[in-house]
Amino acid sequence: HDTVRPLHEAAWMNMMEEAASQLERDHVHSVYDKIAPYFNDSRYKAWPKVRQFLLDLQPGSLVADIGCGNGKYLHINKEVFKLGCDVCRPLVDFAWSQGHEVQMCDGLHLPYRDGCFDAVLSIAG
Repeated sequence: HDTVRPLHEAAWMNMMEEAASQLERDHVHSVYDKIAPYFNDSRYKAWPKVRQFLLDLQPGSLVADIGCGNGKYLHINKEVFKLGCDVCRPLVDFAWSQGHEVQMCDGLHLPYRDGCFDAVLSIAG
């Protein structure tokens, strides 16, 4: 019975993780999809300390912006390479239209190797 219990617990954990993911899709992702057309009206100015952080990076640094939204931090410091990702298609499309390197992906399940970035941003707002 000792070997059955961990399998049962693993199945329960998978079920709970899927339920949490569904709640996030229903109550977070769908909200961003709805507000995306208006997002740029209030989310255009970089926070000063984040801006300075990006400006202080070494030339050639590789930076990930997880949950990049409209890409408002992706234009700062042309000496570093920035890759943005977000789950909201309209925001990714807007950032792409501004010439940024962006992709759609879930910030909880990133398609990147561990340790491949010199810096990572993940900022709400």
